[in-house]
Amino acid sequence: MLPLIFLFFFFCSVDVTTSFPADAYLSNCTQNFECGPFRNLTYPFTGGARPSYCGPPEFHLSCIDDTPELTIAALSYRVLKLDPVHQNLTLARSDLWNSTCTDKLGNSTLESEFFTYDDDDDMDVTIFYGCNSTLITPKPENWFFCDLNLTFDDAYYVIGPAPLDPIMSGFKCSVGITVPILKTTAAVLVGNRSLFGEAIKTGFNVHYTNPYEKQCAKCLNVNGLCGFDSDKNRPVCICGNRVCNPAGISFSRVL
Repeated sequence: MLPLIFLFFFFCSVDVTTSFPADAYLSNCTQNFECGPFRNLTYPFTGGARPSYCGPPEFHLSCIDDTPELTIAALSYRVLKLDPVHQNLTLARSDLWNSTCTDKLGNSTLESEFFTYDDDDDMDVTIFYGCNSTLITPKPENWFFCDLNLTFDDAYYVIGPAPLDPIMSGFKCSVGITVPILKTTAAVLVGNRSLFGEAIKTGFNVHYTNPYEKQCAKCLNVNGLCGFDSDKNRPVCICGNRVCNPAGISFSRVL
């Protein structure tokens, strides 16, 4: 027992230089993230009672109206489901939640090092805005009105690869964005085109990966807490209220 206590004391006594503020209370990383129905979320997630140094910035969650939101490539996503055991998420774009008309005209692009689509479950929908189809009557079922201060206010969505949809061959649009939805939802949408808003709200499935898991496991083996120094872009091990360096931990990223 004595050697084990000595080793733990040694690990926790080796300070590591970080860019953390002097008043950072590192033991706050024992706290959980809680928001609405989501409880007991820990590393790699941060937010709420878990300060930013408790995990990589890519996993920072905000709690908005009892709903967690995750930002990926400058776009915010509502977290509908989170399975930390299998590292799966179900996400839906926040800007499209209340309306399929958005001024955030960017594709839903994931940072592949941390997040990947579930190709078995997901497929793309393309939304076109500013389409010059004013004279087309009656409007196709995948049409909707959207005023984005573009030249035209007609908008359309297309399930699957956009160029293959014959509906889009008769006019041009100012901009198009791709948004993933579940394949099961897409099948329902084909049967009832009016359910586009509901289809967006069902979200899409994502698998997440923390590239620092091996370092974190070594830290946990000495009863430390896993953290992250964003300024230096490296994982850290927190022992008590200080950063320590357990033997064998490399602060370079493991890919």
